[in-house]
Amino acid sequence: MKKTNNETLVSIIITNFNKSKFLLEAVKSCLRQSYKKKEIIFFDDKSTDDSLKKIKHYKKKNKLDLKILLNLKKEKNSGPINQIIAIKKSINLAKGKFIFLLDSDDFFHKDKISGIIDCFKKHRKNKMILDQPIYKYKSKEIKKNFYNIRYKNKWPKFPPTSCMCFEKKTLKEVLKKIEFKRFPNLGIDFRLAVYYSIILNKFYIHKSHLTYYRQVEESMDSKYVKYRSIEWWKRREEAFEFLNFVLKKNKLPINKGLDFFITKLFNNILNI
Repeated sequence: MKKTNNETLVSIIITNFNKSKFLLEAVKSCLRQSYKKKEIIFFDDKSTDDSLKKIKHYKKKNKLDLKILLNLKKEKNSGPINQIIAIKKSINLAKGKFIFLLDSDDFFHKDKISGIIDCFKKHRKNKMILDQPIYKYKSKEIKKNFYNIRYKNKWPKFPPTSCMCFEKKTLKEVLKKIEFKRFPNLGIDFRLAVYYSIILNKFYIHKSHLTYYRQVEESMDSKYVKYRSIEWWKRREEAFEFLNFVLKKNKLPINKGLDFFITKLFNNILNI
């Protein structure tokens, strides 16, 4: 891929909690990008493993211009809320025009940034671009495809957080509106996807698979086993509540289809 000297600066925000085993692979995937004009911000959410020691050692050993931020005021028992706090704080430090999000147990294809920036140039009205994930298991890799994230009466489907890229200016404005202190089980990916698809309608889905999404038991989503865990049903109800909150606030018809009532019913049964 042809390199240019007039590349736009981009910021990559890596959020981490107890992912010492994987975090260097995430950082290295950013450093190996064919796109050169970038900065990396590493946010640690008070890890209790050796994550901080490992990233500081790697930075010093390789003389990296890597910004390390720490969460000094952690919300108890809410990984999603802490992730939102991490991203908000990191964006305040970011100097890039575009923001790339990366969970520390995931990693990028070497042409991820180049491909997404080219996409932003071709689709200038869009403020969020998502690429396709490669689900990485211990012994295999599976490419998943997401073609549409518009929310009507169907349950929304969208790529994971590490597939999300944004124009910074618009993202800062949207982050002020996502009610991050409410809905403690609801991740930032759902909140952002709702705003960009319904309210702004300024998103584009790239067809290329440029993000490796690792499937590990210790991940934040591991307790949300589809259909089979109480936490999954609680988060699903929160998602509907958030979706309807956003729709009502923007004077749009709220979502109360069959899926909504089934979710409410299961949560009522589980709470008995």
